[in-house]
Amino acid sequence: MARRYKVTANSIRNLIIEHSKDGKSIITVGKLVQISHSTVFAIIKRWKLRNEIENALKSGAPHKLTPRNRSFIMHKIKKNPKLSAVKLTAELEKKICNKSKP
Repeated sequence: MARRYKVTANSIRNLIIEHSKDGKSIITVGKLVQISHSTVFAIIKRWKLRNEIENALKSGAPHKLTPRNRSFIMHKIKKNPKLSAVKLTAELEKKICNKSKP
């Protein structure tokens, strides 16, 4: 899936912060680095709040199964392709003592 927006390089973000520290206005900095003033404002605001220019890590939902459990499931399916989801879930629960939906 493609990104929805263009990501600003860290070198340009550092340049924006340096210009801001020098006392230049947001619009002037935007014209110097050829980025919109709203993007410049967002970068400066993020830097002032967190003292870093990196994007925040986006945490998604945690994985339900570990890679080892996924491997176990794939092994069982390759061994017996006609195994039902309910029976496969029962075997997995017996092996790892973890509740999961079929």
